[in-house]
Amino acid sequence: MLARLTIFQPDRPSRQILLQQTRNYIIGRDDSCSIYIDDDRLSRQHAKLEHMADSWRLSDLSSKNGTLIDGRAISECSLCDTQWIEFGAVLARYDCVSPESIEADRLLFAERLSTSIEMSRDLQPSMRSDELLRRVLESFVELSESGRGFIMLKEAAGEFRASVSHPAVGADFGGSRSVVTKSFAENRSVVCSDVRRDPLLSAQASIVGGGISALASLPLRVGAQVIGVIYVDSCQPGKHFSELDIEILQALADHAALVIGVARLREDIVDLSSMLPAELDPARRPVKALVDELQRYLPQLERGALPEKPAVAAAGDPG
Repeated sequence: MLARLTIFQPDRPSRQILLQQTRNYIIGRDDSCSIYIDDDRLSRQHAKLEHMADSWRLSDLSSKNGTLIDGRAISECSLCDTQWIEFGAVLARYDCVSPESIEADRLLFAERLSTSIEMSRDLQPSMRSDELLRRVLESFVELSESGRGFIMLKEAAGEFRASVSHPAVGADFGGSRSVVTKSFAENRSVVCSDVRRDPLLSAQASIVGGGISALASLPLRVGAQVIGVIYVDSCQPGKHFSELDIEILQALADHAALVIGVARLREDIVDLSSMLPAELDPARRPVKALVDELQRYLPQLERGALPEKPAVAAAGDPG
């Protein structure tokens, strides 16, 4: 019998494990476990999954916080069809699957990856900033199948500013600012697929008032630098973000961040090149070498190419 275990943790994407009949699985928070779950509510070796005859059997390994199936504490139990399991307080779902459903999931992932690539190709640094940000956000909302979202970019002074939201829901749409802050500070995606089970998020007024059930916040990064954060959420019951979802979304976010970074650099250079001939003193001649260098790079920026550092940096290079 083919089976799959899906694990839901409060601030991480859901994780799917296709169970192999030739293996036994130890589940726990010890990193030597075959199914490792990083959560203090699990024992180091919490439970065991083994295939026997034509079914899977789950046994609790005398764990501190117990193992529940469909809300009932068990010491051992045979699994069938679809059942909900709690390891300590970590929720998981057991499903019987078929080769056809596995292939359908694979094709769906391939289709979504292809869609992500096409969306990436549509993002060009020659677009106006507002149009580019709107296109990026719409792509994220569509690809993540979320209801809404926003982009916050880091300004020169270091603070974050909401740059665009979708749909245009007004200034009161803030999502979860704590999630956005955490995503930026730790330079990683922060995901919650069941907000009601998260002790911190479930008490936030913005979450309760917005009826949010699942959310994801991903950093917009160029190399090691985070230039912003993109946030999406959903009010759809049962909505969750899987590891594969976040993998696709982060790839799109990384590409979008590069395009946004190039576009912002292009705009800065265009602004600077228009200022340099006057040099704040009409009586003073412009530094021709610097102006020529800036103008030489502008066509490259129109095509989306990142310029190398100008050789005339000492004459006033802005970067």
